[in-house]
Amino acid sequence: MMRDTPDQTLRQRWHNASLLAVYALLLLGGLGWSLKERAIPDLFKVQLRQFSDNPVLLNSLLGALPALISMLVGPLIGAWSDRTRSALGRHIPFLLGCAPLIAVSLVGLAYSHALGVLLWQLSGALPDEQNYFVLACMCLCWTSYSLFTLIGNALFIGLINELVPHAIIGRFFGVLRIVSLAVGVLFFYYYFGNELTEVAQSIVLTIAALYLLCFLLVCYGIVRLRARGVVHEPARLAQDADHESQQRPNGWTYSLLFLAIAMGAICVLPANINSYHAIGQFDVDFRAYGRATAAGYSVSILLAWPIGWLADRCHPVRIGFAAMLVYACCMLAAWWLVTGPTSYLIWLFVHVVVAGVFLTGTASLLPLTLPRQQFSSLAVLSAALTALLTVFFSILLGYLLGRNGHDYRLVFLAAGLVALAGAGCWYRLLRAFRLR
Repeated sequence: MMRDTPDQTLRQRWHNASLLAVYALLLLGGLGWSLKERAIPDLFKVQLRQFSDNPVLLNSLLGALPALISMLVGPLIGAWSDRTRSALGRHIPFLLGCAPLIAVSLVGLAYSHALGVLLWQLSGALPDEQNYFVLACMCLCWTSYSLFTLIGNALFIGLINELVPHAIIGRFFGVLRIVSLAVGVLFFYYYFGNELTEVAQSIVLTIAALYLLCFLLVCYGIVRLRARGVVHEPARLAQDADHESQQRPNGWTYSLLFLAIAMGAICVLPANINSYHAIGQFDVDFRAYGRATAAGYSVSILLAWPIGWLADRCHPVRIGFAAMLVYACCMLAAWWLVTGPTSYLIWLFVHVVVAGVFLTGTASLLPLTLPRQQFSSLAVLSAALTALLTVFFSILLGYLLGRNGHDYRLVFLAAGLVALAGAGCWYRLLRAFRLR
């Protein structure tokens, strides 16, 4: 057996260290992404609640609007990104464009109240119309934020798919989830309380600055590593090519895959979007809500690596089916059993943990099944189907909540029924993969 020469050993060590640098940069991007994803929707809901408690508006802004943007813009950006060939790669130019626009949108969101009051004063409108100007500014900034964050998120996942070997991608997403959940624990445990409205503006501005800094560093680092020959376009290992050819589904399985992912995405929306209105109905303190959410995230952190490892060993489809079925049973039980603050917090904790298992276990499914050269184009088709169903589901749920007198136990029933239908889709998808 031939031994490696000292030069070969040194080159191998340098290559391994460079790959670790790539993963560290991607996790830095995950930190910036997590700061935005974990905190901004909740801060926006707190801000919106001061001016409107309309469930249709809430579900439209946080559910239907981002979905509609994704459906209209996502396919164009995905196809454009896949066809791009530049010195910076396929995804870096778009990420460099999105990051500043997201930061500017967050700054606008932080100052939307002051901007709305200024526009109201300049317009000479009636005193009771001031809230409409504030709401209009909030909606405009949120729309801009939703547009660019959906594009940026999809491209960041595409970059991960391009750079991380498929043999370990489930565990990488597990580590990425740990970073994301740790950010959520810090936010909900330390900052989420009854005084949140007083510090919301400074938190949003801080997140805008940190997000921009993180992604500028990620783009700069990846470009430098690509210039040194460490990162290739795409960075494919030989075993990844064999793995892709074995895992790639046919047309029917693609449709079933996209439907199953869509059902999994929308079943968690009712409890997530309407949480602030629900805690008002069940007389839950903001601090208690934050602590319960942080506790759920803490448990999810402990489960993230084992679930990621299990996804690499057993395939994400199996985990998706099991988690979706358990989630359906839990949400239907919550609809029956939630009657007060304690029971609401218990089932909120269950919702966070089980939904976290599903998200962690299925995070690597699209990267494993879609060809890398067409990943963004096909991934946005999946996102478009999710968006279409989200638009109808969010508006319908907001309408039903308005019709039933704002009884927010309905969100658990809606989540349970959608998850039950989703479990059927995941079972059919599991059978399709077994047949292949």
